[in-house]
Amino acid sequence: MIKIKIDKNRANEPIFKLGFKELDEKESRFLKRALMDGKEIKGTYRYEIPLKYFLPIIKNLDKNNIKLDRYSKLAYLEFSDDFDENYYYILEANAKFMRKWREEGCPNIFKVEIDRETLDVKKEIIFKKIDRVYI
Repeated sequence: MIKIKIDKNRANEPIFKLGFKELDEKESRFLKRALMDGKEIKGTYRYEIPLKYFLPIIKNLDKNNIKLDRYSKLAYLEFSDDFDENYYYILEANAKFMRKWREEGCPNIFKVEIDRETLDVKKEIIFKKIDRVYI
């Protein structure tokens, strides 16, 4: 059983936590890169993993073997730069997040929502990219 939780830090940014006792071979191979990029923490959730791995993990692993924490956040906002090199996440848009969005050239901002019951993930655009016309 894999336990996951999206928590928040002091800056209102989402943190992806993952915990498990045993993994089968398929899950072990799939989670290997995420665990290498993450860091080990103490508590029920043994790993803190970058949020960019959340969608691949939730979509590709067996939903019967995943348990979402009851205190987990169910929605967050994300955008990336033009080359998908840097990802930016926040739970609720604020002035600092929108300033960073403008600095990166105003790309699309997505809202990722998780259904607690079925663990289905819905990703939709909430701010469209601004097309700049220079005259």
